[in-house]
Amino acid sequence: MISLRYHNLGSAAPLAMLFTLVSMVFTVAYLKNSFNQSVLEEYRYAEHRALYAAEAGLNEVGVVILPQLVTEDTLLYPSGKDYGNNENGKPIGKYKNIYCHTELEQNSTRKIYYVYSTGEATPTTSFGDKVDPIERTVFMTMQAQGFEDFMYFTNEEKPIGPGNTGTVNFGTNDQLEGRVHTNGDMVFSSYGCPEFSGSVTITNEAVSDGGGIGSWGACDEDVFEQNIDGETVNILDTIATITFPPENSAQLVRANADYVFDAGDMLFRSGKKDTLVMTELNFTESGFWASQWWYNIPPIGGPPNEFDYKWDAVNAALNVSTSGLHFGPDNLFIPGVGYDGTFMILSAFDITGSNIQSTVIGSINSGDVLRVANLGGSKSVAFATTNEPLPIGDDRILIQIDPTSISFTSSSGEGFADNEQVTLVNTSASTGLAEDVEWNNFHYYHDHNDDGSEYCPVGGRHHFDFDYWNAAGLAGQNCDIFSCPDEIYNSDYVYMQKLFYPYSGPTVIYVKGGQVLVRGQVGGQYTVVTDDYTEYRRHDNMSIVDRVWGNIWLIDDIVYADSYPNGAIVHPDDGGTGNVLGLIAGGNVIIANTRPNGARGQLYGSDIKINAAIMAMYGGFISHYWQNTLTGYHDWNDNLSYGYIADGRGGHRNYYRSQDVNGLYTNTNDKRGIVHLWGSIVQQKRGYMLRNYPGPYNASPGAGYDKNYHYDWNLRLHPPPYYPDQVDVNNNVILKMASYGELDNDS
Repeated sequence: MISLRYHNLGSAAPLAMLFTLVSMVFTVAYLKNSFNQSVLEEYRYAEHRALYAAEAGLNEVGVVILPQLVTEDTLLYPSGKDYGNNENGKPIGKYKNIYCHTELEQNSTRKIYYVYSTGEATPTTSFGDKVDPIERTVFMTMQAQGFEDFMYFTNEEKPIGPGNTGTVNFGTNDQLEGRVHTNGDMVFSSYGCPEFSGSVTITNEAVSDGGGIGSWGACDEDVFEQNIDGETVNILDTIATITFPPENSAQLVRANADYVFDAGDMLFRSGKKDTLVMTELNFTESGFWASQWWYNIPPIGGPPNEFDYKWDAVNAALNVSTSGLHFGPDNLFIPGVGYDGTFMILSAFDITGSNIQSTVIGSINSGDVLRVANLGGSKSVAFATTNEPLPIGDDRILIQIDPTSISFTSSSGEGFADNEQVTLVNTSASTGLAEDVEWNNFHYYHDHNDDGSEYCPVGGRHHFDFDYWNAAGLAGQNCDIFSCPDEIYNSDYVYMQKLFYPYSGPTVIYVKGGQVLVRGQVGGQYTVVTDDYTEYRRHDNMSIVDRVWGNIWLIDDIVYADSYPNGAIVHPDDGGTGNVLGLIAGGNVIIANTRPNGARGQLYGSDIKINAAIMAMYGGFISHYWQNTLTGYHDWNDNLSYGYIADGRGGHRNYYRSQDVNGLYTNTNDKRGIVHLWGSIVQQKRGYMLRNYPGPYNASPGAGYDKNYHYDWNLRLHPPPYYPDQVDVNNNVILKMASYGELDNDS
C-alpha cells in the first residue's frame, strides 16, 4: 500500500506538465494569431491611408490643375507630399506622381482630361518596425463643358438691333426645350409666360446684386415648376458666372481652319479704293459650294477713278501693248531722276481685258492729278494733265501732261518693270455720290456719326444691299440669287468662281475679313467662323475708316441631310445623326429678309428651318427686321425717341424696284412665318425675332418671326468641330467628371 501510494502521487507531475504544455501551445497559438491579426489590420489600415492620400492628390492638386492645363502632359510631386495627420501628429500618408494629361476625344475635336494620383502609406509591426510602403493609384477623367450644352444662353438679357426699346423678355409662345442660362437678369412679359422644359440657371452674382429675375411680368415662381415622373420639381438654380465670350476661343477655331476664304485682300491697297468681298457657302450632302462676290457699302463715290494696267517698258511713242501704259515719247527711266515725257499713252483695255476707253475719258478732266503705283506702293509717279483724254482709234487713249509736274518715288531706286501690274488713280476725281446706286446716302446704311469719329456698332443697321443680289443690268426682271442663279454666278461681280469642296472629315471653315451667306443641306461635321469685325475705308471718302461686323446671314433653310421634312433632327434615342453644324459669328447670326425666308409678308415663301449650334460672340441671333416693307415705318428716322427703326429700303427689295419707283409695301404686315430651330443659341445680347405692337413699329401682327425652338440632344454626343469650351471668370475651362476608378499597382 505504501508503494502504491507513492506510485499514484508520482503520476500527477507528468500530467500537470502535459496540461501546462498544452496550455502553452494554445497561448502561443493565440498570441501568434493575435500578432498576425494586428499586422494584417495595420496593413489594411495602410491600404486605406494610401487610398485616401491618392484621392487627396486628385482633389487638392489634379482637379485644380486640369482646368488650367496648357501642355499635353504634366507631372507633379514626383517625390511626394505629406497628407493629413494621425493621432500622433504624423502624416497618414503622402500623394505623389500626380500625372495630368489631355487628348482629343474619339471622333471629336474636344479634349478629354485625365489625372492620375498615387497615394503611399507605410505600415509598421507591433514592434514599430517599418515594412515596404503600400501604394494605391486612382484616376479620374473629366470632360470640358461646351457652349453647345445650352439650348439658350445670353451674356446680357438686353436687346440688340436697330430701334431697340431697351426691353426684351420671355413671353407667350416662347417654348424652350433644354438648358437655359443667362448671366444677366431674366425679364418676363406682362402679356404671357414662356414654357421651359429643362433646367434654368441664373448667376449667384446677379442674385447677390438684387437681380437674377428682373421682372416677373404676368408670371410667378410657377413658371419654373415642372412635373417629372409625377413629382413637381423646381428647375431654377443659381451658378457662378460663365465668361462670355470665352477668351481666345474663336482664335483657336480659326487656327484650326481646314479652309480659309480671305475676304480682306482688296482692302487698304495703296492708291486704290477699298472693295469688300462677300462669301457664300451652299452646303450639300457630300460637301459644300463656295463663291465670293465683291460689293461696296454705300455711300459710294463716283465716278470711277482707278484703273488696273500693266506697265509697258518696251514700246515707245504711240505704241502700247494691250492692257499696258507708259510715258511718251521716249518711255525711258533715268536713274536718279525718274521719268520724263509730254504725254501718257494707255491701252483702251484694262488688265482684265475689259474695254474702258469711254470710262477713262469720262472720268479724267484737264488739270486733274493722276498717280500710277505698283501693287505694293513701293514705286509711284504722279503728274498733272493739261487736256481731256483723247481716243486714238478704238484701242488707245492719249493723255497730255505737264512735264514739270512729274514726280517719281521708288524705294529701290528702280523704275517700273515690264508687265508689272500698276494702278492708275485720278486723285482729283469727284467725291460726290454715284447716281446709279440705290439709296446712296449715309443714313440708310449707318446709324452713327458721319464724321469718322464712330464705327458701325455690332447691333446697327447692317449692310445687306450689295449689288450682286440683283444682277447688273437685270433690275426689274425679278432676277436674284434664287430665281436666276446662272446669271448671278456669271456676273461681273464674281470675285471667286463657284467651287465645290467635298467632305472628308470634321471641317472648320474660316471666312477671314468679311461676312458670309449660308444655306443648304449639311452632310458631315462643320464649323463656320468669322472675324469679329473688319475695318475698311469708306468708298466715298477714303480718309474715313468704318467697320463691317463678321455676320453670318442665313439666306434660306440650313438643315442636316438626314433631318425630317419639317426640319426636326433625328433624336439620339432614335439613332441620332452624325451631322452637325456650328456657326460662330464675331458679330451676329442674322435671318436675312429674303424671299425663301418669307419676305414681304410671306408673298413668295414662308418660315425658315435651322439645324445648327449658333454662337454670336459680340452680337445676337436676330431677324433682319429693319429692312421691312411696312407702310408708314419705312423711313430711316421717324423722330421716335428710340431712334432708327428701319433703313428705308424694304419696299424696294424682293423683287427689286429702282429708286425712282415707289416701293412695294405690305401695309402693317411683314410677318415672315416661323423660325423652326433644332440646335443651340448662344449670344452676347438677345436679338429681336419679332417687332410688333406695342413697340417702335406699332404694327400688328408686325415684322419678323414667331419662334419654335428645340434643343438638339445630339450636341451632347458630338459637338461641332472646335466649338468653344465654357470657362469661369479666371478663364479656366469648366469641367465635369466623366469617370473614376482605381488602377492595379501590381500590373
